[in-house]
Amino acid sequence: MKTIWFDRGHSVRNALALIRAGADGRVRLIASHPYGDAAALAAADLALIEPLDAHGYRDWCLDMCRVHEVDLFVPGMRRDLIADDAAAFAAAGTRVALPAAPDVLDLLDDKWAFMDVAAAAGLPVPQAWLARGGNDVRGAVAALREQGLDACVKPRRGVFGAGFWRLVDELPLIATLMDVDARVIAVEAFAQALDGEGAPDLLVLEFLPGHETSVDVLAQEGRIVTAVARRKERVGQWVESEGEAIDLAAATVKLFGLSGLINVQMIEDAGGQPRLIEVNTRMSGGCLNTVFAGVNLPWWHVALELGLASAEMVPQPRGRALVAAVPDAIRLDAPAPPFSTMIRDE
Repeated sequence: MKTIWFDRGHSVRNALALIRAGADGRVRLIASHPYGDAAALAAADLALIEPLDAHGYRDWCLDMCRVHEVDLFVPGMRRDLIADDAAAFAAAGTRVALPAAPDVLDLLDDKWAFMDVAAAAGLPVPQAWLARGGNDVRGAVAALREQGLDACVKPRRGVFGAGFWRLVDELPLIATLMDVDARVIAVEAFAQALDGEGAPDLLVLEFLPGHETSVDVLAQEGRIVTAVARRKERVGQWVESEGEAIDLAAATVKLFGLSGLINVQMIEDAGGQPRLIEVNTRMSGGCLNTVFAGVNLPWWHVALELGLASAEMVPQPRGRALVAAVPDAIRLDAPAPPFSTMIRDE
């Protein structure tokens, strides 16, 4: 039996449930988190409480791998503390699931550097400017306005869309404060907030008005093994197995030589053409939806990492389905219920 450990990360509970369904008893699952009431811990065979302090975290992880004889470690939110030391874990008998070398991971986390490399390779990306203050924002927006384009802004590094704003010419600040979920702010109000010291690096980009598509990709050394696209509507998502989005994801994976279970994001421009936005070098929060395409991506990911399967064994996605996430409630002091048979590969 193989032992797999997920530390604190994104959608770990869903990943554990999907892996358990695919493994048919062949694996033991460990989850860790700094807080004992994290939902992921209730879905694991063994729960560990992580130290809050990042200092010494790598050594703690290495000790846990030795003590619990971990075969595969899938690091999450603190992956930067682990990535440089994969060899030390390997010496302890643990494979660390990393989608690329540490320098490539850092480049992909830097949205400006990522877009620069992608554009140089001929991949379609939105127009973008690096802004280090209010005047940079004003100048970038003016350049876009001359082309008849709208503008938006987001941090150079970050996740979950934190710090994203659509920039408009005029809007009372109180309107922004009363509806922050709309993510719309006046150019001058935003620029003035950056005029002081300590402003972070930001990207000012061409605002893309079309549908967003998120492609969940299982890859090996720059080649797609299988991929499922989720085209986002107002509420639901179309789960698709072919098309331009998957082709663009394949080119992106090849360019950066990626492996593992990752997520490639893109948005359509005014002409309906997908533009590459970013690569999340981790399992996406919406990956659960891909089971409706007939492929259990988290399970096949760890099966490939552990040598329990070959790429040729991974089923290819099928069909088209409209899906949506439904909030659920679970008991944290009881074993996690099994997922229904709908998530099994057919």
